[in-house]
Amino acid sequence: MKRVGAITIGQTPRDDIAAELGAVLGDDVRIVQAGALDGLSRSDIDALAPAPDDDDALITHLRDGTNVLVAKRRIVPRLQACLDRLAEEVDAFAILCAGVFPPFTSARPVLLPERCMAAIVDAVFDRGRLGVIVPIKEQYASSAARWSRVDPRVVVSVASPYDEPARLVAAAAELQRARVSLVVLECQGFTSAMKRVVRDVTGAPSLLPTTVLARFLAELA
Repeated sequence: MKRVGAITIGQTPRDDIAAELGAVLGDDVRIVQAGALDGLSRSDIDALAPAPDDDDALITHLRDGTNVLVAKRRIVPRLQACLDRLAEEVDAFAILCAGVFPPFTSARPVLLPERCMAAIVDAVFDRGRLGVIVPIKEQYASSAARWSRVDPRVVVSVASPYDEPARLVAAAAELQRARVSLVVLECQGFTSAMKRVVRDVTGAPSLLPTTVLARFLAELA
């Protein structure tokens, strides 16, 4: 595998995420980016917004530096279109969003961070208490329900990677008070620097979607 199609739910370039992937994959793997919102006007993007308090909501970062909420059900067809467009250009795909998605259609492997994270948590979590940080309140309930299969006492806190840094510290402190033993960062926008903050505040190992995804891709490579 020499070419990875990195598909974001927002706009490209997402060089922040690509840099995290590249640090693990190395210079021999080329990252080809595509975005579900590429080429859309702001009014087009606004039309993809979720209903208020919709647990189908996802947050993403636009090229102009602003953040928007989009409805997953409206983004999935646009992600599939990106896969179709790059089908002959790459050897594998990575969806750059830690949300839960239905299966995509592709002759190439399509790696989903949520599935990669779930596999690692299943492998390493041994009793203790699981902590999760989601980027928006709309994802709180669905995340708690999903991770309760691993730990019925899972603690979910809210902080966006696009918030002020103090919000992430506060979310991590909430998990620390709950004495979590493992933390899942459930947004692709979180960085290695943010992971270190969470780890230092909680004192617990923390899983970052982008680097977890990159290590799965490295195995394919």
